[in-house]
Amino acid sequence: MFTIYIAKATANFGLPATRPIYERALEVLPNRQTAQMCLRFAALERKMGEIDRARAIYAHASQFCDPRVDPGFWSEWNSFEIETGSEDTFREMLRIKRSVQAQFNTEASYLAAQTMATKGTRPVVEVTQPADPMAAAEREVGTGEKTTAFIAARHTTSTGAPPPERSEGAEDSEAKNEEEIQISDDEDM
Repeated sequence: MFTIYIAKATANFGLPATRPIYERALEVLPNRQTAQMCLRFAALERKMGEIDRARAIYAHASQFCDPRVDPGFWSEWNSFEIETGSEDTFREMLRIKRSVQAQFNTEASYLAAQTMATKGTRPVVEVTQPADPMAAAEREVGTGEKTTAFIAARHTTSTGAPPPERSEGAEDSEAKNEEEIQISDDEDM
């Protein structure tokens, strides 16, 4: 719909009149379509000689494009920077690319869904860790699988005898911090 609107506005009012339409489209379209619209908008700005505006549009669109899922976007921005940019702007593009890739790496389920979407299949969710480990252990016992039984640890001294009973106020000499500074309460600061 926006593409038709932009074409009509270009025919009737010229290229500069399409900027507000592109801006409105970027606000309301879903992420995938926003990235495609940004590519068109950047091409328009480039055509009009507004290189800095086109670079800002590429930077905005980058947040929607995972480098592994959408390599076309990144190759287009790469060629744009090679043709029109400097070493600094190219480095900035690479920095943004690494940042976006790290952001998408943390969203593993998103990446899996995108990969499956490109293949045209629905993702199969496999749970490697059970949601309730105790229930899984009980199921293992119920199925007859060999499991390690829980054995309570018994603290013993170096002679093999159990440790003496301690009162509530007794300090544990093994757990005492050797680097702790002792400060008495009656010293003035």
